[in-house]
Amino acid sequence: MNRPRTRLDWFVWLILASGSGSMSAMAQPAGGEQRPVTEYYVAVDGSDANAGNKDKPFATVRGARDVARASSAANAGRDVVVYIRGGTYTLDRPIEFSPDDSAPEGRTITYVAFPGETPFFSGGRAIRGWKKTPTHWEVEIADVRDGKWRFDQLFVAGERRPRARGPNVGYHRVAAAGPDNRTSFQFEPGDVPRIADLGGAEILFLHDWSVSRVSIKSVDHKRNVLTLAHPIGAGADFFRITGFEPHPRYRIENAIELLDAPGEWHLDSRGVLRYMPLPGENIETFEAIAPAAESLLVVRGDARGSKPVQNLRFVGLTFAHAAATQFPGGYAGVQAGFHEVRQPSADVPKRGRMSAAVVFDSTVNCRFEHGRIVHVGASAIAIEGPSQGNAVVGNEIADVGGNGVMVGEPSSDPALIAKGNEVSNNRIHHCGATFHGCVGVWVGITDSTIVSHNEIRDLPYSGVSVGWVWNPTPSPCRANRIEFNHIHHVMQILSDGGGIYTLGRQEGSVLRGNLIHDVPLNAGRAESNGMFIDEGSSEIAIERNVIYATDRSPIRFHRAQRNSIRDNVLVLPKDMPAFRYNNTDESTMTFERNATPAADSWNPPQPAEIGAGILETNRK
Repeated sequence: MNRPRTRLDWFVWLILASGSGSMSAMAQPAGGEQRPVTEYYVAVDGSDANAGNKDKPFATVRGARDVARASSAANAGRDVVVYIRGGTYTLDRPIEFSPDDSAPEGRTITYVAFPGETPFFSGGRAIRGWKKTPTHWEVEIADVRDGKWRFDQLFVAGERRPRARGPNVGYHRVAAAGPDNRTSFQFEPGDVPRIADLGGAEILFLHDWSVSRVSIKSVDHKRNVLTLAHPIGAGADFFRITGFEPHPRYRIENAIELLDAPGEWHLDSRGVLRYMPLPGENIETFEAIAPAAESLLVVRGDARGSKPVQNLRFVGLTFAHAAATQFPGGYAGVQAGFHEVRQPSADVPKRGRMSAAVVFDSTVNCRFEHGRIVHVGASAIAIEGPSQGNAVVGNEIADVGGNGVMVGEPSSDPALIAKGNEVSNNRIHHCGATFHGCVGVWVGITDSTIVSHNEIRDLPYSGVSVGWVWNPTPSPCRANRIEFNHIHHVMQILSDGGGIYTLGRQEGSVLRGNLIHDVPLNAGRAESNGMFIDEGSSEIAIERNVIYATDRSPIRFHRAQRNSIRDNVLVLPKDMPAFRYNNTDESTMTFERNATPAADSWNPPQPAEIGAGILETNRK
């Protein structure tokens, strides 16, 4: 797969090539001294029995990894570069790296796209052999029929296609909750069809800031009552059906009776996949991709043994078609993709986190750069455990079922604190496509995380979420910097969030220089804002941000205290104050030099004018 050279290609050459202009065996460190490099190559038409050179490349990254491991151990003074040629590499399990795959201190092992080419790693299976019927196309999938595979997403021509749903646009409203306010509700006449096969049909239910996905048990059209196979909502009382509002929103998905719009699909319990084609699609050449592998790249150290993976780089690679976790008891979202596990055990906690296509767990100085993570079912990339000094830089992260980027853990255990990690210059958009309570960037209880110069847009819930303690108790969450990001068109479906959302005491943390706009009126009960400084948020500096085009107050505080708010431009919606206080003592805050122009007399700046968004040197 060849293409014209881009800025990425020149970036690859600059960081890996020597002054001679060829892909020689020398690298140029910052001090100007050349150091030796060992090169290997991977190509779709290679063989892992080959020598791995340019003429006889390996076939897989795993094959190159094993040789690079041995080479790095035997030649500790050399960097290793693995060039990956263009083409599609299909994965049925993740490519895994362990501490043994680390580069020595001061050296790197780099897995990089060959200049001018695009390596594409897919965890999906191509679905072919379609048959035409009068109303749709269909194909039987043996592994689904036999209970070996199930999928909830489908991608065609590089686009996510929606499951059969009702309504096609917007949502229905619950007429009244059932007796236990969890497992049944009344619907309005005509909202729910007579569903012949309930095997795969489910309800997408919207809470204020999270969602539930639950299978349908039965539908009684005489009484207009829909009964669910599992309870709606996590255990807290406010997650019951009417916990936030008396007539909450819901939608039905994956019922064949709702297969009525071009581009929709339905998968039944017998393994028959049906698709309603779009105009211009040709059954002879049509190919759909369904995700199968849950994770695609896993770089995992040994946190308990204090053996991280160190000094690996992944440059210019695309990962796509990772599957979402299956939830046998239904998905009960709590916040930002964390959810109630319906079948916990001694080894499985009651609160689960969403899987990710790319995982850096207990890593040091590892980087994912100038690549793409797209068309995935759960989250895109996660930096987990006590990881330090890692970076996610210059990527596109898009069409994601869950969170875009996750950094850290939801724990205050000092042994699990992530420190000094960076998420910068990325385009992060259209996340939360399946699990709408997810965010663009989630930062847990971390120390000195930098989230800077990203464009974060088109999200159902918040843009950036920082912190994970719901009170002002001191914790290891500190010195995080959320700065110079361009965050817009967030909160498009859910409520009670914002462009930036914070929790807990965060000494030395700063929200600085961000441009936030286009936050619509909340569709649920609670407000949506430019920033929502939520429970326990304290010791945070909020400075030099520009917030406009919010239908509610630019900044809202809830049980927050001792924050400094200075030098911000907060453009006021009509009849709205600059700040909203929910259970917050305003006198504990420090306010200095904040401008509050009216919306009808203010012209918004371009991101570059205030230094927000993608840095020009990183544009591709």
